[in-house]
Amino acid sequence: MKAIHALIFLAGATGAAHAQVVVTNPISDVLFEVAHIEDIAKTVEMINNQVQQINALTQQLQQIQAYVKAFGDPEQLLSIVGADALIESLNTSGVGQTLGELQNLASGVEALTNNANGLYQSIGQTFTTPGGYELPRAEELYRKFAASQRATTNFQSVYDDVSQRRGVLKGRIADTTQQLQASTTDAETQKLAGVITGYNAELAAIDKEVDQALAESLVLDMQNQADREKQEQARKEERMAEFSEAMRNYSQAFRINDAPPVFPTR
Repeated sequence: MKAIHALIFLAGATGAAHAQVVVTNPISDVLFEVAHIEDIAKTVEMINNQVQQINALTQQLQQIQAYVKAFGDPEQLLSIVGADALIESLNTSGVGQTLGELQNLASGVEALTNNANGLYQSIGQTFTTPGGYELPRAEELYRKFAASQRATTNFQSVYDDVSQRRGVLKGRIADTTQQLQASTTDAETQKLAGVITGYNAELAAIDKEVDQALAESLVLDMQNQADREKQEQARKEERMAEFSEAMRNYSQAFRINDAPPVFPTR
C-alpha cells in the first residue's frame, strides 16, 4: 500500500515538474539566428558601400580643390594688373581734327601771318603798289593755304600725342608681362594674356591716328594742287578770251584801207 502511494507521489511530482519546463523548437531558433546574421551582414555591406561613396566624394573634392589651385577661380580674379589702365587708354580720344574741321577753321589771316616758327617769311596782310599805295590782301584767297598749314600742324600734334601714348602703353605691356610670368594659375594667365592682347590692339589703333592725320594732310594738298590747276586753267581761258576780244577791238579801231590810192590829176 505504501508502495502504491509512493508511485502516485512520484507521478504527481514528475507531472508538476513537466508542467514547469518551457518547450522550444530548435529549428525555429536556428532560422531566427540565421535571419539575424543576414541582417547584420546586410548592415555591414550597406555601411561599406556608404564608406566607399564617402571616399569617392572625398577624392572628387580633392580633385576639384587641386583643379582650382592649378587653374584658379576666374570669379575671384577681379583685379588684374593693367586692366583698368587698358580701359582708361581705350576711352582716351586723340587730339587729331577731322578734314572738315581743318577746312572750316582755316583763316586767310592765319596763312598770311604764319611763318612756321621762323622757317618761312610771312606774306603780310597788306602790300604796297609801285605807286606807293598800301592795299589789303584778299584774305579769302589764302584760306586753302591755311588749311594745309593746319593739316601740317595737326599731323605734328597727332604724332607727338601718339608717341607719348605709345611710350605709356609699352611700359604697361612690360608691367603686365612681368605679372604674367609670375602668375600661378591658368585663370590668371588667361586674363593677363587678354590684357596684353588689348594693349597690342590699342597700339595698332593709335598708329592709325597718325595714318589718318597724314592722309588728311595729303588730301588737302591734293585739293590745293587741283585748285591751283583749276585757277590756272580759268586764267588761261580768260586770257584767251581777253586776247580775242582785244584783237577784235584792234581790228575795228585800225582797219586797213585796201582801196587803191587815188592820185590827183591836173
